[in-house]
Amino acid sequence: MMRKLLGVSGVVALLLGCGFYLIWMRSWGPVAGVVQTSSGTYSWGAKLLDARTEAGGASLDGKLYVVGGIDSFAQTYQDFHSYDAGTDVWTRLPDFPYPINHPGVTSDGRHIYVVGGFAPLGIRIRGFMFAQWDAYDRVFRYDLRSEEWTELATMPEPRGAGGVAYGEGKIWYAGGINGTRELSASLYCLDIAKNQWNEMSPMQYPRDHLRMEYAEGSLYAISGRQDDMRFNLPYLERFELETNEWSHLPDIPTPRGGFGSAVFDGKIYTFGGEAVWTCFDQVEAYNLRTHRWETHAGLPEARHGIIAAVIGQRIHLVSGGRHPRVSISGLHRIYTPKKSIK
Repeated sequence: MMRKLLGVSGVVALLLGCGFYLIWMRSWGPVAGVVQTSSGTYSWGAKLLDARTEAGGASLDGKLYVVGGIDSFAQTYQDFHSYDAGTDVWTRLPDFPYPINHPGVTSDGRHIYVVGGFAPLGIRIRGFMFAQWDAYDRVFRYDLRSEEWTELATMPEPRGAGGVAYGEGKIWYAGGINGTRELSASLYCLDIAKNQWNEMSPMQYPRDHLRMEYAEGSLYAISGRQDDMRFNLPYLERFELETNEWSHLPDIPTPRGGFGSAVFDGKIYTFGGEAVWTCFDQVEAYNLRTHRWETHAGLPEARHGIIAAVIGQRIHLVSGGRHPRVSISGLHRIYTPKKSIK
């Protein structure tokens, strides 16, 4: 009798586990069709070839490039793909040199750069976080013409889940988690011509899972968290390249980590993100002229670990999970914002 009960319990546990996997990890069930909102239109692009979260991406010459990330079993990808906005087709390119998640990815107008990131995940329980972060200090450049990866100067220290941006001939990297699994506020810049890193003035607030954008001679370090998803941070800091100084700007209305961002039409857009028990559908934009945050209509599907990149007059929103932590998708929304919101 006991053996029979144990057998039934095992079957029930297996079914519950499969149900959890389908509902949570796979992040299925997006809103169908084109979605019209008061802020703009969300249409569909071709899905990413393999669903994932916490990948990195950047746009260049009408294409979106995506590298690495995590699958539904928390295994790390090594693959590299491009999406052609003209043909709506994904193409697999030469793999990245090693598996990577949470990479910093940006472009200088000719190359794709991959900075830092994490090795395949281990387990380290603290609060509501379970991942062990082991950061890389390596930097690679992908040449679209030769289709080859070239390694550049290593970072001053390992980093993952930081903010990265290109501006004025340099790659900028702020915050993130370092080689001893501690939060950082440091700002480093790689002079591409000299292939040399320099340390700049640090941010006021150490954080990871932030975003950073370059616009009009300044860097903007946006939101993020203090390792645990209970501690999302609202801070927006601006770094003036000319003076090497940071200043504090108005806080983001919805503090978040693991979100996407893009500069478009004089605004820094932020999309999605996560907290302990939920993912966000919030879309908020910082207006670079008025220096105020604007609240836009939300995403059709809440997501974290999302890639946002501008191609032409549209913002492409790719991959990411519908639930916090390890959940994945291959979703590809194309957002066309309205020119102005009153």
